[in-house]
Amino acid sequence: MDAWIELARGPLFRIALAALLIGLVYRLGTAAAQVILAWRRAGDRQLPLRSVATATLSWLLPVRLLRQRPLYGIASLVFHVGIIALPLFVAGHVALLQQSLPVVWPQLPSGVADVLSVVAFLALAAILVGRLAVRPTRALTRFQDVAVLALLLLLVGLGFLAAHPELSPFPARTLLLLHILAGDLALALTPMTKIAHCIVYPFTQLVFELAWHFPADSGRHVAVALGKEGEPV
Repeated sequence: MDAWIELARGPLFRIALAALLIGLVYRLGTAAAQVILAWRRAGDRQLPLRSVATATLSWLLPVRLLRQRPLYGIASLVFHVGIIALPLFVAGHVALLQQSLPVVWPQLPSGVADVLSVVAFLALAAILVGRLAVRPTRALTRFQDVAVLALLLLLVGLGFLAAHPELSPFPARTLLLLHILAGDLALALTPMTKIAHCIVYPFTQLVFELAWHFPADSGRHVAVALGKEGEPV
């Protein structure tokens, strides 16, 4: 068992971390390229930067969602805080990061980490139930979305039980191995899932705004392409 744990927290973790970093750099580069391309093709380059910043902040601080769907909004906010804070600031994770990266990193007190783990687990469960139980949300939910939430739910739950093996009938080393493997998988999959929006979302607002500033004569070119020249729009 110890050999498997060392494999999971050593080579497999480094591979997953490399996949995460390379994938996020690619996603950021793609988003930046889209911004530059849209900017060059835009007919009107006078962007309402204040509204772009407001739209980005309204997502980072989901005031509208909290007003419209308060329970779901609170769960979403707690989930995002937990999914960022837990991997980066839990003591065991910090030690693992320091083995692979030459960084000095702060860590959460164990009591705070425990409370955050439980709250994040409940928030994840609430989001998963909300996606499956609410008809409009379920219609927009793909299998990938459910699978990612289930993986994160398993990851947080296993991490809490690995830190408190007295609460589980399973061996502590088995829980730790499963937690590390789930974490490696989550890291490697992050750039290919919606979790990556935590990094690339500020860029997407610029892309959306630039997309509305069509190049000059774009309407005429669309009419030609559709064979609708001279017809009223």
